[in-house]
Amino acid sequence: MGSRRLHYIDWLRVLAVLLLFPFHTGRVFYVGEAFYVKGPQESALVTQVGEFIDVWHMPLLFVLAGASTYLALGRRSRREYAFERVRRLLVPFVFGMLLLIPPQTWYGARFNSGYRGSYLHYLISGDFLRVEPGRDDFFGGLGTGHLWFIIFLFVFSLAALPMWGGRLRDDSRLVGLSRVLAHPAGWLLAGLALLAAETLPEIGGQNPFTYFVFFVLGYLAMCSEEFVDAARRWAWLTFPIGVTGAVWWVAISGWRNTLADPSAALAGIGLAGMTAAWLLIIGLLGVGSSLLDRTSPTLEYLAESSYPVYILHQTAIVAVAFYAVGIDAPWAAQWTAILAVSVALTFLCYEGLRRIAWLRFLFGMRPRTSKPSLPSDPRVGHQP
Repeated sequence: MGSRRLHYIDWLRVLAVLLLFPFHTGRVFYVGEAFYVKGPQESALVTQVGEFIDVWHMPLLFVLAGASTYLALGRRSRREYAFERVRRLLVPFVFGMLLLIPPQTWYGARFNSGYRGSYLHYLISGDFLRVEPGRDDFFGGLGTGHLWFIIFLFVFSLAALPMWGGRLRDDSRLVGLSRVLAHPAGWLLAGLALLAAETLPEIGGQNPFTYFVFFVLGYLAMCSEEFVDAARRWAWLTFPIGVTGAVWWVAISGWRNTLADPSAALAGIGLAGMTAAWLLIIGLLGVGSSLLDRTSPTLEYLAESSYPVYILHQTAIVAVAFYAVGIDAPWAAQWTAILAVSVALTFLCYEGLRRIAWLRFLFGMRPRTSKPSLPSDPRVGHQP
């Protein structure tokens, strides 16, 4: 890649993290799906919008993480990168598991399981470590909550490290594969890789193999100028096709569930769905590189805040929702209240922690002595 700064990678990550606020607030009102706290009213509209976002949103975050990995390894050794991943991913994961996930599961236990104990009792008694077969942590007990993304990313970063590193020659296999993926035939190749990964087992309700492929695709996207140029050139086509495909995927969910597994029909539909998700992400990369490749004070603030905001946001949403759903009001008013208060609470907490050195460390932030805007490497977006 060239030497210019890739601001659009930061913008896409910031927007994806901010989208988590309405997305996870919406889960309080999903039809027929458990969550830590559920509203007395459910909304089919919120459910369908959330399912549409779910098709491409977390895949996008893994693609951006893979892209940032390529950019970071352009200025670090593998050893330096591995140590940074421990500091920026493993440490916040352990910290979050100890202090940010138990409040969510306690509220879940109170709301869904009728738990009567105080939060202090929940911790001291070890109830927060209990695992009930067939029940997730929405009902209390041990779970990773939204931090599954962080531990997945940590494992992916180290598992893939032997595959790459340093500057790539124009004749390297990774650059060649990146160029293949830049063309329409490569879109189907990516869809096939994603479909193959989707057939592998899930872990905790998530498929790490599919997300690993998205992570690798993000890395490959940065390996050649041709990919980003093609993403920009084809955005007029890939973005609307990807959006249409994601809407179609949600619309036929009931019918999909009636198909035999395995079957040729299910495989064909799965290939179409995976390819649509990848096309939508290509479209976002293309649109982003065209329209968002510029910095601003707003980006500098939000880029640094996006990671701690990710870590904090769901705990704030669950805590606020526990009390808001008891208010006698339409679901739309409850949704708005939860969204507004949780955003304010999250950024208030962030404003406090970013001023304290040891909290910055626990939340995976760089020391405050470093420039708090974009990283020193002119090409690198904020990580993870």
